[in-house]
Amino acid sequence: MESQNPLPLGVKILAGILFLFGAFAFIGSLFMWGEGFLFSFPPGADYRFPVTDILVNAPASIIAAIGLWQGRKFGYIIAQFVAGFYVYGSVEIFVMVFQAPPPYQMEILIPQVAAMIVAAFLIFYLWRLQKSFS
Repeated sequence: MESQNPLPLGVKILAGILFLFGAFAFIGSLFMWGEGFLFSFPPGADYRFPVTDILVNAPASIIAAIGLWQGRKFGYIIAQFVAGFYVYGSVEIFVMVFQAPPPYQMEILIPQVAAMIVAAFLIFYLWRLQKSFS
């Protein structure tokens, strides 16, 4: 019987972070990040980010987390998609925040900076380990 090398702890940590980000995206978006429940349609609310988080970000992050945890190739591939999504979404929010008049919404920048850091690890750290995924 062939023994398989276990994945590095860093991959498991990234999988856990992706799972948490996916859960936060889903739950936070259901409540429109404090603006009200998504399905009660608060007047004047912007639905772009909550709907995108529920339909794209949350499922992709959770599927990538499961795949990475299991050391599967689909986990690596979807993690690369998620990294691109995090970068795109973060840049869009950075531009939106800095176009607003001061004071800037600093509380929205912290999750976006975290997403950019995670995206960098998903891209550069996992790239070195891509042959580890079956």
